[in-house]
Amino acid sequence: MKKYILIVAVISLLTLTSAVYSLDFDDTQISGLNVTTDIDGAFNASQSENKTLAIIFDQDSCVYCDILKENVLSDNDVQKVLNENFIVLMVDINKNPDIAQKYNVYGTPTIQFLDSNGNDVDKIEGCPEKDDFLNVIKEI
Repeated sequence: MKKYILIVAVISLLTLTSAVYSLDFDDTQISGLNVTTDIDGAFNASQSENKTLAIIFDQDSCVYCDILKENVLSDNDVQKVLNENFIVLMVDINKNPDIAQKYNVYGTPTIQFLDSNGNDVDKIEGCPEKDDFLNVIKEI
């Protein structure tokens, strides 16, 4: 009887694990932050609204990308500055290698800032501390 219960438990656990991994999570959305994955739309909005474009390059299974989202981009002060002054574009380097290559992005997270004309303004490689990131975006 104990073997039967153990087998049922293992099968149930495997089924649940399989179901969870088959879900399509959209981790590009960060509650409270206006983020898009529409590359052309972001460039057009940056130009038409005369706002700086913040391109956040990330990829699945990137621990530091998750830390950036959870500890920096989810902060209310950071979101306020980004939402008011920037167009925020999330780009997966594996799904858009041409964009990553264009901006010489080989690791994640990387944040590339461009003015409304598409000129380089600044670049942050790695996961900055919240206060450091806030200082950078306030100066741009």
